[in-house]
Amino acid sequence: MGASDDNVARDQHSCCNSLHRRAAQQHAHVWERRQEPCSTTKQGVSFLDAIAGLWNVVVGHGRQELGVAAGAQMNQLAYATATPAAPNRPAIELAERLAAICYPTHQSLLFHSGGAEANEKRFKTARYYWRRAGKPGKFKVIGRAWGYHGTTLAAMSATGITSYWPMFEPRTPGFLHIDSPYPYRFQPPAGTAAATRARR
Repeated sequence: MGASDDNVARDQHSCCNSLHRRAAQQHAHVWERRQEPCSTTKQGVSFLDAIAGLWNVVVGHGRQELGVAAGAQMNQLAYATATPAAPNRPAIELAERLAAICYPTHQSLLFHSGGAEANEKRFKTARYYWRRAGKPGKFKVIGRAWGYHGTTLAAMSATGITSYWPMFEPRTPGFLHIDSPYPYRFQPPAGTAAATRARR
């Protein structure tokens, strides 16, 4: 059961997230602080954050040196758009450092604010590539059942979690899904050797 104070009610009244479900909000935990590797509620109950925020705090919560570095950078240059006419030194230096540890074929980087946005760019890049190659009909993307890729429209269309779809149909065309290699949920097609083994 989530927090008993009024923060849950305030959240329901004022906040809406991309996977909004009032029933889930009824049992929400209101986070007060996060210190690696745990998240702690206002009541002092701690939980292991096994998915690193949402896979974006992989170095852990509460890293003071990161807060200091971010504050110093924001005082100097808080934001710069990623356009060809407006490069900025921190992005250039980060790209060079990352390129130095990547495969030799990965020497140019494009920064995004999150995974869904990065996936949207991947889909657009693939479509652009095949259009330039003279094959505009080659635009399908194959995802896996239970695979998560984000909640923007195209990223959600790639996501193989069907409960995300009904309220936002029709999805972006061209996204197909195949079974996930997940033995617990995998249902092999009837008549196949895998189905015969599963019945044993």
